[in-house]
Amino acid sequence: MPSLYPTMESGTISAWNLEEGASFNAGDVICSVETDKATVDFEAQDEGVVAKIIVEAGSGEIPCGTPILVTVEDEADVPAFQDFVHFASRTTR
Repeated sequence: MPSLYPTMESGTISAWNLEEGASFNAGDVICSVETDKATVDFEAQDEGVVAKIIVEAGSGEIPCGTPILVTVEDEADVPAFQDFVHFASRTTR
């Protein structure tokens, strides 16, 4: 979970704007994040491809710094992450 403003400690993904396998460019909105103050757009800083969404929308509060997705530079690398599970996700599912 990115820290989208200086005092943000956690957030909830309200909606993904991209799905696995989708390409994005710098400035594209990847997802909307609800915080204690507002709903904020998480914008891509670079171009890439969404390889795996780790945290589903609406799944609750996520501390900043927790991985929420995997991105790759080359679309050919997406299948390598099809069965990827982040170690922290294994303990909660």
